[in-house]
Amino acid sequence: MTNNVFLFESLPNEIIIELFKYFEARDLIQAFYHLNSRFNCLIRSLTHLIYSTNKNDNYILSYSFIYTLVINTKLEDKLSCFPNIHRILLDYVTDDLITQFNSQVLPCLEYLSVSHKVSPFYMPDLRGKIFSNGFPNLKSCYISRMKPAYTLREWTRSPSLRFLRLNDIDASIYTSILLACPNLYYLKFRLPERSKIESNIVLHSNLKRLLINLNHDEWPWDDNFLDGYLACVPNLEKLRINRSVSVDSNVMNFLQHYDWLLSTISKRLLVIDRFEFDFNVKRTNGFTEYDFQEISRCLKNKFNNVYRNRFNSRLVIF
Repeated sequence: MTNNVFLFESLPNEIIIELFKYFEARDLIQAFYHLNSRFNCLIRSLTHLIYSTNKNDNYILSYSFIYTLVINTKLEDKLSCFPNIHRILLDYVTDDLITQFNSQVLPCLEYLSVSHKVSPFYMPDLRGKIFSNGFPNLKSCYISRMKPAYTLREWTRSPSLRFLRLNDIDASIYTSILLACPNLYYLKFRLPERSKIESNIVLHSNLKRLLINLNHDEWPWDDNFLDGYLACVPNLEKLRINRSVSVDSNVMNFLQHYDWLLSTISKRLLVIDRFEFDFNVKRTNGFTEYDFQEISRCLKNKFNNVYRNRFNSRLVIF
């Protein structure tokens, strides 16, 4: 055993760090921390360590070198044990956690993921902290639930947020997000219904990447409601749209004359560099692979003709 330890310690730091990556943070700390000063320094230098609360751990003292924290059980009055947390994956929330959830306890937080497992009861408080600069270093965020959004008026601003992924939203949430995140660069969300921006056009000059999931949009399509969303982001450089439909003869006739959002894009996005359209063709009974290939060929030809000699564009059919 002693010889094995000596052999391990004789390895260069680069190899030891690679081997450490195969350990869970809890096991790594208990096995190697406090063995010697070299291992202590190497462990403290790691930026990949992920600590999960799904196991009982009586060993928690102060894990100042944990970079990512997965919270999926109670963590009562222990967030302060992780002063260097940069990333949090939040699956479980309690009143006590909400109290601890602030920039004094989490001064380095840069990424936050709030999953659908979190009770809707806590979502307004979490959203309030996120969109009111509760974490001044927060750069990227995923929020599973944005509805009901009855606390929108209480948001102030979060100038540090640059990347934001959301699930279902509507027009009022969209404009509130743009107001609350003036430096937002990337935004992804899903529109489950045609929520139209009537008159409250909020100009956001910094958003460059936008992905809108319209897979739940009912047939026949009506692109007019998208005009307001694109009008808010005139400096957008890349737009990606997801849509799906069950193809029949009526749909094919419609798509033969469809402009694939060109008129709206040309009107609202004057500096766009790339447009991607992800099109999910739902198979019906009797729909063969040959049918799919023929439809794909036909639609791609039509799409390419519409966008020929314009900005970069791509239609993906699946």
